[in-house]
Amino acid sequence: MTVFQSFGSRKGRVALFAACALLPLPAALASSHHHRHHPAPEPPQVVLDLTPVVVRPYVVPPAAGPAQASYLRRMNLENGVEVRSTRGIEPADVATRNLFILSLTQSLEGGYDSVNVYDKGVLSWGIMQWTAGTGSLPPALTYIKRRLIGTGQKKVWDKVFAAQGLETDVRGLIAYGKPLSTSDDMRRAFRGSALPGNYDPKIASYWATVFARAGRQPAVQKFQCEYAQQIVDKLLTQAAPGQKAILGQKTTLADLCGNDPFAEALLFALWTNNPRNALEYVSDAAQAARQKTGESDPALWEAGTFRSALLARCRRSRFGNWQERATLIAGRAEALHTSAPSALTPYERVCQAALSKRKVQLAMRRKSALPLRPLLSKRKPARHGILKVS
Repeated sequence: MTVFQSFGSRKGRVALFAACALLPLPAALASSHHHRHHPAPEPPQVVLDLTPVVVRPYVVPPAAGPAQASYLRRMNLENGVEVRSTRGIEPADVATRNLFILSLTQSLEGGYDSVNVYDKGVLSWGIMQWTAGTGSLPPALTYIKRRLIGTGQKKVWDKVFAAQGLETDVRGLIAYGKPLSTSDDMRRAFRGSALPGNYDPKIASYWATVFARAGRQPAVQKFQCEYAQQIVDKLLTQAAPGQKAILGQKTTLADLCGNDPFAEALLFALWTNNPRNALEYVSDAAQAARQKTGESDPALWEAGTFRSALLARCRRSRFGNWQERATLIAGRAEALHTSAPSALTPYERVCQAALSKRKVQLAMRRKSALPLRPLLSKRKPARHGILKVS
């Protein structure tokens, strides 16, 4: 008797069910059966860099004399707190011109996780020290937030900023759900007091820690750097103040620099600190370069002419630490002549090779009595072509 013939009996039904259990399941059912017992793995957890943040009190130093008193007033300093940088652009990663410019700015302003809560900017953060008080911080944070969301890393933003009480949208910064519309709002939020010079150490230290910790996350660092490079490009392609169009094209700040990365780095280091004063210095330097060369077209200036004029203007400066900024960048330019390639960044090694090649070309031109000044029939983009380092 077969199983089917004995289906009516109890033994037959048991045998039938056993036989059916041996048959393969349809694909759809098999898949459903599999997932019912093996749920899909959860997305990987966000692992944050939670290394301790050292918040230091900042006390405005007493003036040793009239000169220092004037300096302190110009810097608009007040007592507060700071976090010194522990993360930044590594020298081995400086392989492009924009990264070179930012690496020099970093040495003056601070790295990814540097924070200061002790001047008129109320709170300054990051590789360019974007400030809440002057309005550069909200767009920087908005860009970083958008890029984190766009790359599937929203949890990083949520953990380092949103969960700590800070958000940003078209209105600007939002602390604990309240838009920070005025400088007083920002002072109360980040310093605990709207009165200049007053601050609550606990509140200021809390926000210094929040921002420093955010700046230590690799994803945030990546988008800080990305955003800063866009600012470099935007600045250098804007029209130079007081310059006429040449051959029907506007003269840009990059044109003034003449494809000299050290001139661009100095200009950017000044502009990052104070845009208005920086453009005044640029105008003064351009006028000095025109007077020295007798040429209105920057493309006809000798390599290093504008940089030398801007350095000279900075050395006469009494604004902030601009003399020190000029000295730092002049020293880095001099290192091309004196340092071994191994002591330079990858981009500086490119500049050093271009400098050596230029010296050979100049020597050959002098021997053959060829004119050193080219005749221009068409202007080329200033940030392309042969590097003009001196």
